[in-house]
Amino acid sequence: MTALSERHLSPAHLDQVLKAGVPYLKPIEGDPIAWLFATPAEGHLGLRVHSPGMTDAPTTGLQHVVSRLTHQEVGRCFEVVVTVPGLFRTAYPLLCSIADHVQCDGMRPADALRRALRDFANLLKNEQRFPREREIGLFGELLSLKGLIQSEGVALALAGWRGPSGEEHDFGLPNDDVEVKTTSSERRTHWIESLNQLVPTGDRPLWLVSHQLTQAGAGAGWRLGGLIDQIRGAVGAGSDRDVLEAGLADWGWSDDLADRCETRWTRRAPSTVYAVDARFPTLTPEALEHAGVTLNRLVEVRYRVDLTGLAPVPTPTTPLSAALGPEEN
Repeated sequence: MTALSERHLSPAHLDQVLKAGVPYLKPIEGDPIAWLFATPAEGHLGLRVHSPGMTDAPTTGLQHVVSRLTHQEVGRCFEVVVTVPGLFRTAYPLLCSIADHVQCDGMRPADALRRALRDFANLLKNEQRFPREREIGLFGELLSLKGLIQSEGVALALAGWRGPSGEEHDFGLPNDDVEVKTTSSERRTHWIESLNQLVPTGDRPLWLVSHQLTQAGAGAGWRLGGLIDQIRGAVGAGSDRDVLEAGLADWGWSDDLADRCETRWTRRAPSTVYAVDARFPTLTPEALEHAGVTLNRLVEVRYRVDLTGLAPVPTPTTPLSAALGPEEN
């Protein structure tokens, strides 16, 4: 294969192509077959990759860069298209990066697109902070996700993962709803973020999984970035991976945060599961209304519960046991 610097048009050659104002198609050497194309009549500059096995094109989340599947003489192709001529020169390195990830690194086109977009976004991103409370919360939720993947399978676990999307409960399993709470305090105390967070949905039973973490010694436990990598390895590529990455993004995670989340976490005490029923300590709209509280005067409610010493469910079902997460690194 030619050197990377010889695979793509130089800036001067690209300018000539764009100024010519005529349709252009240039093969990019490698496997699978790929082309750079320009269609001035449509105002498009794009990358085309022969992708006979693809069934859908992932969204880019961008206004002026789109992805799509087309049918060409060679068969089905995946295209990433820049739709604003004024951005062609700026976006050209993005197209080159996607082609290199596919042909030189052996990545699936969808994964190459996602990787290139993430790299370019990180290049322009201001320095991020990931608050410790958020790190701990995501860590606990991913512990439960990993356990469910191992026990119930990737598709079911990811289909049930609701936390990142702002749903009332973190996991919606076939027969149960699960709220995951994680603390690093010496007592099993957890913040409840609203009056509705521990309200069951209809007749579905609601359970609270409690993770109690502490900092681990050298070589023990997980770093958050390492736990994410393990889950990515279990999920693999494809549409399930897209669901996982979207969930991580909704949490505010990006891989450049890994170096800032250096703490290795392990359990301070075994994770436990509680039935959220009449005996569980909660504040709910129904309870406050019965007490005569005018709810429309409560603009925001956030409260903390202490579950230390409260008896957990002694023999949880298999899915609930899985939501407690794996015990070993």
